[in-house]
Amino acid sequence: MTDGPDAIGALDTASPVPSRDRIESALRDRGGDGENGIEGRPAAVLVPFCEVNDELSVLFIRRSMNLKNHPGQMAFPGGAADVEDGNLSATAIRETVEEIGVTESQVEVWGTLDPLLTISDFALSPFTGWLSQTSDLNVSEREVSEVITVPVSALVDGSCDRDETRKYESGYVTRPTYAYNGRVIWGSTGQIVSQLIDCLRQA
Repeated sequence: MTDGPDAIGALDTASPVPSRDRIESALRDRGGDGENGIEGRPAAVLVPFCEVNDELSVLFIRRSMNLKNHPGQMAFPGGAADVEDGNLSATAIRETVEEIGVTESQVEVWGTLDPLLTISDFALSPFTGWLSQTSDLNVSEREVSEVITVPVSALVDGSCDRDETRKYESGYVTRPTYAYNGRVIWGSTGQIVSQLIDCLRQA
């Protein structure tokens, strides 16, 4: 279910890829429980690091076209908080388990990125973490149409960068956008990726 790790463009040797240990340490330092003062429906996603073909990568999903919110868009595993969730970290883990078919024991949460309000009025808390299993995934076809992994090298060297201006109800807005193997990452997910890249380049 995962794509090969070929990156767009050549790796910039002046920007070496940080090791998993350095990335994990930097993201754990951010800590946090994901709680925020944003007015909106609480939700959480997991920004999952993994290893694919011996290369450190980040896993994305493409949302099913049958979903009400953001159909067909690139995203991270996640969704709205349930009353049964003890906290937003639990929401991110539960949704990851449900959407891509891993077990809770295969998901490790590291820290948080800055929360944001989505255009669908979700107060979204992004968590970072590690997936120990990415092969033979039991993907929820109702929610996920595709699983894609993007090498950290392609994010760090800037070869995925492609900011775009899109029309919203409030007017034209330019936001961080990324392209990899024909898939375009934009919107709230693009904003999260922009934060993530900043952290990766500082790790």
